[in-house]
Amino acid sequence: MQEQLKELAEKYISNLEAVLNDLKTANVESHILEHIRNYLADAKYYYSHQDYITAIVCASYAEGVTDGVLLSRGLTPKWVNQNKKVLVVGTWDLIHLGHIKFLWFAKKHGRLYVIVAKDVNVTKAKGRPPIIPEEQRAEVIKNLKPVDYVIIGDENDFLKPVEEIKPDIIILGPDEQYPPEKLQEDLKRRGLTTEIIKLTQRFSDSPLSSSSAIIRRILKIYEKQ
Repeated sequence: MQEQLKELAEKYISNLEAVLNDLKTANVESHILEHIRNYLADAKYYYSHQDYITAIVCASYAEGVTDGVLLSRGLTPKWVNQNKKVLVVGTWDLIHLGHIKFLWFAKKHGRLYVIVAKDVNVTKAKGRPPIIPEEQRAEVIKNLKPVDYVIIGDENDFLKPVEEIKPDIIILGPDEQYPPEKLQEDLKRRGLTTEIIKLTQRFSDSPLSSSSAIIRRILKIYEKQ
């Protein structure tokens, strides 16, 4: 029962976040938007404390207000299909524009789950530790608007948190070294049938659209001082 309540709370929260854009385009008064956002924040708070029933109540109230506001303007609420779980994985060390565009792209496909790589695994993969510790990186990602849920990765088994989430879709960034075909085979061996989307291009051509580029830029500035 608890797991079912959790899933329902996730759905209510994600649907409400997705439809808030409709309220903006409908020129809804700022105090009404603030009222809805406050109930959404309450829903997230209770969800984080595993009080899923109260989270559902808060989100469903905000959803009712949203329906009323849109219908009063002759608009049909576009409650998107957020039943699908979408997963992305990364270091998320120094957040930049490429990260933000990637996360918004992933969010379009459903409820967005983000795995944040552990410090020790980042060090193994990149040959250096991350700038920001894993707990802080997770906290930053959790507070980004397109993100619904954040999990810190497993030190020994990359696929363990994936098994726990059971995503419908995994979106791999252009720098991801895990071959999509091998990932799909490994997931099938664990009983998961997951769609894999592999991106081939970055979302930003900015010279500072990678953590490494930002680090080099910082070092260059300090070398001149």
